[in-house]
Amino acid sequence: MTKPNILLFLPDQWRGDWLGFFGNLPVRTPNIDALARRGVVFSQTWTPSPICAPARACFATMENYDHCQVQHNHHDMDPASPTLYRSVQEAGYKVASVGKIDLLKGKMDWGADGLHINDGVSAFNQLGFTDGSDSAGKHDAIKGYEDGKAEPFLTFLEKEGLAGKHVDDFNRRSPANPPTSVIGSQKNIYPVPPAYAVTDLSPLPDHAYCDNWVGRQAIELIGQLTRSAEPWFLTVNFAGPHEPVDVTAKMRQKWENIVFPDPKLWNGTDRELHQAIRQNYAAMQELIDDWLGVAVKTLNEHGVLDNTILIFASDHGDMLGDYNLWAKKFPFEPSVHVPLVFAGPKIQARSKYVDSATTLLDLAATIVDYSGAIRPGPAGSSLRPELENRETEPRRAVSGLGSWRAISDGKHKLVAGWKDDQIVSDIEHGIWNASEARTSMALFDAASDPFNQKDLSTEKPEIAERLWADLLKEIKKPQDVQPEGRTS
Repeated sequence: MTKPNILLFLPDQWRGDWLGFFGNLPVRTPNIDALARRGVVFSQTWTPSPICAPARACFATMENYDHCQVQHNHHDMDPASPTLYRSVQEAGYKVASVGKIDLLKGKMDWGADGLHINDGVSAFNQLGFTDGSDSAGKHDAIKGYEDGKAEPFLTFLEKEGLAGKHVDDFNRRSPANPPTSVIGSQKNIYPVPPAYAVTDLSPLPDHAYCDNWVGRQAIELIGQLTRSAEPWFLTVNFAGPHEPVDVTAKMRQKWENIVFPDPKLWNGTDRELHQAIRQNYAAMQELIDDWLGVAVKTLNEHGVLDNTILIFASDHGDMLGDYNLWAKKFPFEPSVHVPLVFAGPKIQARSKYVDSATTLLDLAATIVDYSGAIRPGPAGSSLRPELENRETEPRRAVSGLGSWRAISDGKHKLVAGWKDDQIVSDIEHGIWNASEARTSMALFDAASDPFNQKDLSTEKPEIAERLWADLLKEIKKPQDVQPEGRTS
């Protein structure tokens, strides 16, 4: 049979619980909801690491965090490394990307064309991409511009005469986290950082807003790819809803009277500000959902919708003031939990969510499976059995950053090595020490205690010990890995 096309929407910093179909928040995601109705939702999916570059590098290489070459946001991938993208290309696919891939940002050598060309060689192409380009994330684009480094989105804004306005606006909206200690989940009483606290409007017109720019590129690429004889895999990497919480007037006006639940485990201050932040975050999500709707319509117009697997996910979540914390890096669910929704050929709609523990590495393995590619790394297990309503073995999800690791079996969650006296900016540079981590294990009920308030490790030591053993097994690199993949 013909191999399916694969369209992956992978926005940045989208919380796993902020989706309309869950019904617990006044968010509007009708197009993602439509995918959920005709496909499969994995409701307990984790990122392998809750920070941009490691999460995306783990996904690209199919390595868990402990064996990924990218350990924090200051590391770049070696573009010659085996990647999911190159493997899928070698399986006969066109492989394309738009927006930020965050695998090569350290050198800031995007170039105006986003191809990372040095000495005549494109690192973007080396990673396995045949079409598209790579642009910088929200903050890196500003830093690159000020350092004289060309980058596609700011190059576009320069041509529009808007670069200076955008840079000045974003400089009001940094940093994303205050330079202060993490002093325990309910004791952080410091001002909301500017990346969230500055909620006023972007000076950009709608056509120049970054995610509209990314969306237009994605639709154009879909048109190009559908004219190709080969099957294709396109990743659309929106900049939002990553902070800063900048929105245009058109985006904002739909949300001004919408009331959100207050943050969880928060000190109770700045309620009006928290509402504005959450409204802007939801507005950024709604815009991305709109572009998903345009993409589905475009696929249908080109006659390829029935042969395209559609996937919606994110690289990590956002604390959004829960625990009085912001952004990511933490072992708490708002940080590690991400969306994962599938729809497409052979995928059987389910009336209930799949609540087994899964990760973005399982997503990577699923793409390998459906494309018939050879997996580039050992981590992750295909979700194809669940997608085709077949039986499967129990799963584990592992996430980590710096000195902490967490594991879930879908029923219980174990956190080890977390230290609540760290400076936020230092978390990603911590060092894992299994002996030390074992003395600080905490066990939580995944269903009844999603905000991890009651440590059950002394009440249920047998479960804690089992998950600890599973964690050590999961982060130990297999010595021999058999290539996996099949055509369909």
